[in-house]
Amino acid sequence: MRSFVVDYNQNGRRVVKGLGHYEKKTVSDLKQLVKNCAREYGNKVGFKFKSSDGNIVEKTYIQLDKEIDSLGTALVDKGFKGRRIAIISENRYEWGLCYYAIINGTGIGVPLDKYLPREEIENLVTRGQVEAIFYSASYHEMMREISKTNKHLKLYICMDDIALEGTDESFTTLQKLIEEGRLLLSQGNRSFVDAEIDRNAMSILLFTSGTTSVSKGVKLSHANIAANVTSISGVLKLYPEDVHLSLLPLHHTFENTVGLMFMMHMGVCIAYSQGIKYIADNIKEFNVSILVAVPAIFEAIYSRVQDGIRKSGKAGLVKALTKVSRTLRKMGIDVRRILFRSILEKLGPNLRLLVSGAAPMPADVIRGYEDFGITFLQGYGLTETSPVISTSNEFVNIPGTIGFPITDVEVSIDEPDENGMGEILVRGGNVMLGYYEAPEETESVFTQDGWFRTGDLGFIDKRGILTITGRVKSMIVFTNGKKAFPEEYEMLLNNIAGIRDSFAWGYKTKDGDIQACAKLVLDTEYFKNNGDPTVEEIGEMLDKEVKKINKTLPKYKIIRYFVMSRQDLVKTTTLKIRRSIEQERIQKVLDDKGLEMRKMHKQLID
Repeated sequence: MRSFVVDYNQNGRRVVKGLGHYEKKTVSDLKQLVKNCAREYGNKVGFKFKSSDGNIVEKTYIQLDKEIDSLGTALVDKGFKGRRIAIISENRYEWGLCYYAIINGTGIGVPLDKYLPREEIENLVTRGQVEAIFYSASYHEMMREISKTNKHLKLYICMDDIALEGTDESFTTLQKLIEEGRLLLSQGNRSFVDAEIDRNAMSILLFTSGTTSVSKGVKLSHANIAANVTSISGVLKLYPEDVHLSLLPLHHTFENTVGLMFMMHMGVCIAYSQGIKYIADNIKEFNVSILVAVPAIFEAIYSRVQDGIRKSGKAGLVKALTKVSRTLRKMGIDVRRILFRSILEKLGPNLRLLVSGAAPMPADVIRGYEDFGITFLQGYGLTETSPVISTSNEFVNIPGTIGFPITDVEVSIDEPDENGMGEILVRGGNVMLGYYEAPEETESVFTQDGWFRTGDLGFIDKRGILTITGRVKSMIVFTNGKKAFPEEYEMLLNNIAGIRDSFAWGYKTKDGDIQACAKLVLDTEYFKNNGDPTVEEIGEMLDKEVKKINKTLPKYKIIRYFVMSRQDLVKTTTLKIRRSIEQERIQKVLDDKGLEMRKMHKQLID
């Protein structure tokens, strides 16, 4: 087995470089990726989805390749060579088709968040200098309204075959463009097919979700994404027999690179989920073996499984079998999928690999899935790094850590403190070109010797394994100079019965003291089913639980005060808390009442 990492010193820093474990499957650009798939996997089913009548539709890799060439040819013929073209829709086969047709020979792709309101879509279209947009039918009325005032957009392309009455010639459908492109190809037009790819130029403009500030435009190239896809292939073993359920929004770089590009690169079939409420059904009917998602989704699935075990009266049996299974594994005997076959049948009989990203994952949930015989890995990355930086793997998988850097990616810690903690720095071919129209901001996130500053704090242990402790911007710095992170508190608070979610922050008092405080989101159904206590009674119950947590913390880190809420936290589409907005909401309540946190302790604020 090859080494995973190599340590060496550079400019006074300890650097960990990922070497991977498997032989890398190299690709130089995304056009080559598609062509390789068509040649290597041919008529293998590469995509599955449900049609409007409920039937499963299948598409092969060759079909995708041909449709990309047709669509790209039509776009170039209409004058969009080198132009910026946006996409907004739910996850679907056509999303990838349109995306590749843009970036593999036409212009620059600008994926947009499907949850954005109209005003923000218009804002990003203007900021990104977008001249055409692909959209699904659910956005048709919005596009008609935008077309009345937007003078920059020249072409609106609906992915669905809809009636275009009441629209002008700037509106068309995806199928019409594909048919036009087919005709042009048959007439010898090779403007798209023979287009050279400048792998180092900006081909993708991705707007971040902006958890701590306004969204930034991240400039990515073919070389960036291809480097990340290649690197992941050295640490994650997938097979053409696998089926991946595409669930996370495709505009997000985690799903974009891992759930689309990498899956295709490895010949995996991509099945498109009908939505979060259909996950359980989709896993079974598509015979899903791989699921890439965020912690909240995995926690919800695991919670349902545990509820089912309790209701069946078999919790004691499962606990006993788990002990037996763990003992046998230490002896090199793995019978997990035999012992827990009935659970796996309900969860998904082929489900073998779960990959989580975007936020910390509770260790007990990871161990729970692993006990059932499902490999659970945690990855770490950013939009600016295309996105994957590091991941645990089937050989080294320690809950609470995010494993080694992926193949050919270097990680270091900037100015580590006495505990080895500092800002995580990254270097590799996956690191972005820079921020769009923001040279000063771009310069600020790179060190003088070319390392990218992630904005995350963490440490690397003696084995070279990376652990994240929190965000630089959200870090709580107490008046004694000691530090804490909201994520630490939130992981503990979210384990309290009756707490659906939580938000922690450093509250600054009028005399300048910094106190760790929290907002607790109540699970109203839980309390209704458990005596239906009053708000005052709930406050007292939670106060006791918070005091229990405080007994496990150093005195300077204790949670001083908390408020309660029934309102969901404001989050990004990848379920990260919008911390600045939450803090502003709480501060507004305090200001309106003319009170400090100590006077609002245990109160309901909405």
